[in-house]
Amino acid sequence: MGTEEACGRIALSKSPKRNIVLRFSRAMSQNKQHPWTLPRAHSRYLLDLRIVVRAKETFIGRTKDIAEGGLGATIPNEINIGEIVELELQLPEATEPLKLKAEVRYRHGFQYGFKFDHTTQQQKEMIRRTTRDLRMA
Repeated sequence: MGTEEACGRIALSKSPKRNIVLRFSRAMSQNKQHPWTLPRAHSRYLLDLRIVVRAKETFIGRTKDIAEGGLGATIPNEINIGEIVELELQLPEATEPLKLKAEVRYRHGFQYGFKFDHTTQQQKEMIRRTTRDLRMA
């Protein structure tokens, strides 16, 4: 009882093996929205293709998923968040490679998230046709 009073909102109890167990008496605020809890603007679809990324240097990687607004990829090099790059990939059944400007919005190790910048209606339609038969990510 003294431990609970001393810690206020966090109740501490010790098991016989002297491990400390934390019990939180108040739930986290439901009012605060975290970016990862907000719905995405576009559905993502699994897609594994070779991708060329032109930044300060040219890199080769693999896509993980794609949506009308961007894509996820594995690029075994370092690209800075916020950097504007050109992406080039050959979509299945497309006669020409898809070339898009994109901003690096996410990075964790070699995993990157790119947000497309100023896609044309034709480019969006190419992505829609490609994703029509793909599994959602």
